[in-house]
Formats: sequence, C-alpha cells, structure tokens
Amino acid sequence: MDVGERARVLAELAGRRSLAEVLDGGAAVVDALPVRELLEALPWVDAIHAGQLMRELGMAERRTVGGLSERQRGRLRELFGSAAAA
Repeated sequence: MDVGERARVLAELAGRRSLAEVLDGGAAVVDALPVRELLEALPWVDAIHAGQLMRELGMAERRTVGGLSERQRGRLRELFGSAAAA
C-alpha cells in the first residue's frame, strides 16, 4: 500500500472530500483502509463515535473499506454522503 497515497486520501477526507466521494472513488488504497481509520479522519468523528457507529452498522472492528457490503456502504453514504467538512 502506498503510504503517501493513503495519507493524501485521509487528508482530503478531513478537508474537502465527502465520505461518499472517497467510497465511490474506487481507489485500491481506499479499499485497503480500515473503516475505523476512514471514519476517524472525518473532523467530527472521534474514536469513540467511530466504534459506536461501526457496531450500530454491524461492522467488524477490523473491517476494511473493501470488505464492506453494499448495504453498509449505502448506510455510510446516507449518514455522511453530502456532509462537507467544516
């Protein structure tokens, strides 16, 4: 996994890209990211809330983005799709 690409994606998510854009981007580096890490990159989601959200959506703690079902991806899009970083 390209660490620089991974850091760039997380920084963009924290800055100007929505979670839906990242999920729909299709980049291999995104598929390899743990969902928790992706959620925690959002400015308004901390570690506690990321864990709670993952449990509510039935996601295993170590789930990667590539391992999400379409239903789980859809729920994340509904929750964070158009949310812009502050």
